[in-house]
Amino acid sequence: MEVSNRQKIGTHFKKENIFLATVSTSNTDTKELLKSKVDGKMPGETIDFLVDGGFVSSEQFDVFYKDNTGYTRFVEEGPETFAGDDSDGKGIIRNVVSIWEYYSEEQVLECMVNNEFMAIFILDAEPLYKYNDDYNNV
Repeated sequence: MEVSNRQKIGTHFKKENIFLATVSTSNTDTKELLKSKVDGKMPGETIDFLVDGGFVSSEQFDVFYKDNTGYTRFVEEGPETFAGDDSDGKGIIRNVVSIWEYYSEEQVLECMVNNEFMAIFILDAEPLYKYNDDYNNV
């Protein structure tokens, strides 16, 4: 991954639209993730039963940018946008909190990734893990 054009947050992205949030992924995505992790050691029917029965779910917490297209997070492959209400089949966005409750402006940058897209970067993961502890670990 090539990162260039590092700049102060607020140059490309609106600071008030940056959030920490958790995506509860769809059953389909959870099944695919689980199947990739068990590497054929568990029958597909068992995985379907566990996920469809609500025994296993998948959640991911990250930095998101909210605009009129939805909630976007930035991964190496490119921006990934979620509607937020699972209307797109990608999952539900929940526990949405302003990034500024956990980060200072000096800890957040905007950068160009692979000369393809602008992304939001955090310089320290600890506040993100603190968010996860506060909102997702019950």
